[in-house]
Amino acid sequence: MVREWKKKPGYDDLMEICGLPLSTYPSAIKLLWMIKNVDAVKKAYEAGTLAFGTTDTWLLYKLSGGKDGGVFVTDSTNASRTYFMDLHTLQWSDHILKFFDLDRSKLNLPEIVPSASATKFGAFAGGELVGVRITGVLGDQHAALVGQKGFDTGAAKNTYGTGCFLVYNVGDKPVISKNGLLGTLAYDFRGVAGQEKATYALEGSIAVAGSAVKFLINNFKMAKESYEVTELAASVEDNGGCYFVTAFSGLFAPYWMDDAKGTMFGYVIHAHTYPDTTYH
Repeated sequence: MVREWKKKPGYDDLMEICGLPLSTYPSAIKLLWMIKNVDAVKKAYEAGTLAFGTTDTWLLYKLSGGKDGGVFVTDSTNASRTYFMDLHTLQWSDHILKFFDLDRSKLNLPEIVPSASATKFGAFAGGELVGVRITGVLGDQHAALVGQKGFDTGAAKNTYGTGCFLVYNVGDKPVISKNGLLGTLAYDFRGVAGQEKATYALEGSIAVAGSAVKFLINNFKMAKESYEVTELAASVEDNGGCYFVTAFSGLFAPYWMDDAKGTMFGYVIHAHTYPDTTYH
């Protein structure tokens, strides 16, 4: 699907709007796939009852009451990863939705709000925290940048998890990369402590990092626990010329090669000769 959409006239203009190269990474493609392949989703879309949001949208909706008055919002950091948000206006892009042949009147989209608000995110509707207001929402890597106080232009934070993400604060104006990086929000504190503008970032995204450690454990039996892989790595002087490219989901930044495969280069299997047979 990604390859077909890239062939459509007008595709080259989209990155200037949303800051993202088209790949299987943004949730837009997942929505388009479900409308095409999942009958219930297709019927809901045709009936105008389909609601689309990010993970934070669903969590906020459920925590604040769900069908009984739950809020239906997303913050701009999460919205920036859908491929549907205009990075410049911080609102849903009618141009991009039209490009994907999506009818805005049939698709219920959450309100995009700043990352911190005393009212927009609602309050807990039940449980021990009933009545306590939710006042902040940030995407994964964005929250890591904020947590490390990356508030100055030029500050960067590398987040290691399932994948690996380097987020670089570029200030209060969006930067559209010409070299395969993602243009995104760093955080959006408009209306808080005198902040008038959102703060933007460039990001280098690697799809597989920590999950590669699980691969080595589950498939190669190199260790029983993740921390043991660190000990193994520290036990040798160097990599001996062996490189492991963890492209299990293709290559993300800066190459965006969806057909790349996980590959190992430069390893040698020694031959042992016995009286009757040579084993390799």
